[in-house]
Amino acid sequence: MSKNKKQIPLSNVVQEYQEHSKHEIWIEGVLSNFIYGLLQGSLISFIALRVDIVVLISYLLFYFFLGKIVNRPKYVTDLGKFIVFPIPTTLGAFIGYKMAPYITALLQ
Repeated sequence: MSKNKKQIPLSNVVQEYQEHSKHEIWIEGVLSNFIYGLLQGSLISFIALRVDIVVLISYLLFYFFLGKIVNRPKYVTDLGKFIVFPIPTTLGAFIGYKMAPYITALLQ
């Protein structure tokens, strides 16, 4: 492995998990990031499906929620930067992408 890459010891992530409250990690972190990804993934799919009213509603929901995401404190721990933000956000975006056609069909 190259010397320029920083390795994240698992013990750091475990220690950071133990130092923070479960509410902060699971509700404020994982759930918020999942919803952010879900809204983002479904928005892109709604645009591709060309259902204007659903796109408008999705934009409103996404930008209201984006205000919450942008205005929270920045992740400074390895747990936040490498697990709490990217994993739930990615899963939410994928599920939003997969659910968008079904939501569109229900609303038409």
